[in-house]
Amino acid sequence: MTTKLKIVIADDEADIRHGLRRLLTRLGYNVVGEAADGLALVAVCDAERPDLVITDFRMPEKSGVEAANEIVEKQDIPFIIVSSYDPAVDQKPAFISDYLQKPVCVSELKAAIERACPA
Repeated sequence: MTTKLKIVIADDEADIRHGLRRLLTRLGYNVVGEAADGLALVAVCDAERPDLVITDFRMPEKSGVEAANEIVEKQDIPFIIVSSYDPAVDQKPAFISDYLQKPVCVSELKAAIERACPA
């Protein structure tokens, strides 16, 4: 990879965000922003124009999917949804590349990123 992917992460739990940031940085990705709720996720994406968003499903203010629906009206970027819950995936919007169950293992996350943003 010659250019580092710009990734925004969103989760209402600070420990999860910090853990994802450390993991993604170690994998060679560039985390350009973090958000603790859906409203902040929309604002961070407007400011940073990331290549990929990794977001929790359930968050205050707006869910990860509600925020994603708003963001894709302005930007064409893929989303990976990470959740402790098993969301209904039978009607997955095209911009949602993957749903991953917490806790996420490194190999699953890396594979999901590569599917969402092939080199």
